[in-house]
Amino acid sequence: MITFLAIFLALIFLSLLLLYLGLVKIVLGILFFVVLALLISIFFFALEAYRVIFLGNAPFVTSKQKMIKKILQEIDFKSQSKVYELGCGDARFLRELARRKNIQAIGYEYFMVPYLLARFYNLFAKNKVKVYFKDFFKVNLSDADYIFCYLMTEEMARLEEKLKQELKPGALVISNTFTFKNWQPEKTIIIDENKRYSLSNKLYIYRR
Repeated sequence: MITFLAIFLALIFLSLLLLYLGLVKIVLGILFFVVLALLISIFFFALEAYRVIFLGNAPFVTSKQKMIKKILQEIDFKSQSKVYELGCGDARFLRELARRKNIQAIGYEYFMVPYLLARFYNLFAKNKVKVYFKDFFKVNLSDADYIFCYLMTEEMARLEEKLKQELKPGALVISNTFTFKNWQPEKTIIIDENKRYSLSNKLYIYRR
């Protein structure tokens, strides 16, 4: 959201400057681009709202830095291991993990806007992560060493069945906030002890 706002303000400033210089045609071209981009954004946000409300998909929520730091403190990611994030959003977690650890980072995102953000941010990241615009329920996860997710209850139920069939022995699943119904966590991590009952303050660790 901050990125979009910054771009919008920059375009307004540029348009005012061009108007001051008398370059009206260029300003009209910029305005056309802004309106077109706005309409496209509204379409994709409406599509995301539909999938969240009617299909039970998790909305795009960025991973907090405090949570990422906690995961890095608690989990010993082995060198060259494969780490998947299911519903990776802008891939912030994977980029930070790849920056600090020698791992293979792979993310799947099914909403267009956060997927495009992830691809954009990855252009400037030294340690690249692979991000795919794809439904992770259609991906074979049998080679995953670690899986991180922040999903809704309906998706967690489907994912539990999928992982029980595909996940290899010893693989670790890290779930933000939401639990599996029939799978007992190996460990529960509180991100901020001062906010024990806050939303998005617990990590559940499962081992296959």
